[in-house]
Amino acid sequence: MIIVSDASPLSALAEIGELECLRRLYGHVVIPETVLQECSHPSSPAILVAMLASGDPLFHVVPDPVLLPETRSVDPGEAAAISLAWLNRGNSTLIIDDLDGRKLCDALGLQKTGTAGVLLAAANAGWVDFDQAMQRLQETSFRLGDTIVAELRQRLRHP
Repeated sequence: MIIVSDASPLSALAEIGELECLRRLYGHVVIPETVLQECSHPSSPAILVAMLASGDPLFHVVPDPVLLPETRSVDPGEAAAISLAWLNRGNSTLIIDDLDGRKLCDALGLQKTGTAGVLLAAANAGWVDFDQAMQRLQETSFRLGDTIVAELRQRLRHP
């Protein structure tokens, strides 16, 4: 299974100190060049910028694919990540949080998860405390509705 990520989940996980969840869950994450550029911006979390600059094997950077015409309505990083996941459809999962991007994934039939889904998987593996991770996440600029958090909590194997 190929795990592709957009920039915002990487930034959110970095902000709350949970990037290692990605390594433990997936081994590595594939990101297109545009996502690398977005994550390397000075406003990105310092730990993420440092990991990318050091060539951390968590991240496998690939050239941007030819963009799907359907991706014109989303930002460049999301367009590249969605197009990359599309090239590997049936064998990929895309980590994406943007609502418009998630709707496009549904329309294209792509498997997806988001930052909260990654944290749920890590909590189910016993690596993080779900409620603490959600609290730290909601203390950032990340927005997630209480209904979604409650739905995710119901999917916890170890509440």
